[in-house]
Amino acid sequence: KKKKKEIYHYKSDGTWELANADAVATSDGLLAVALGAASDTNGMLLRGMVTLDHDFGAVGDVLFISGSGGNASATAPALNNNVVRVIGYCLDASNGQIWFNPSSTFVEVSA
Repeated sequence: KKKKKEIYHYKSDGTWELANADAVATSDGLLAVALGAASDTNGMLLRGMVTLDHDFGAVGDVLFISGSGGNASATAPALNNNVVRVIGYCLDASNGQIWFNPSSTFVEVSA
């Protein structure tokens, strides 16, 4: 079983919350992947190769923040007020390996 590694959003109070494409407030700014249970002792990956706990697409796919908290998806969010933000690329189709390199720009969907 893969270790649970999820994508987080840095909040204005200095804490981390699960990144979620459902709103700008949970997907703008600084993003990171948790490297363990506690950010202050295990650290947060801001950019680099990492293995997530879920599979999301094929090798080479562009990855986005998902509407299901903390996850990546090869499908861009498309609902009203969703946020489309590229966070990296799929490196392995079955082992959850990605190049995590979040774009600093995003688009809010108006559907």
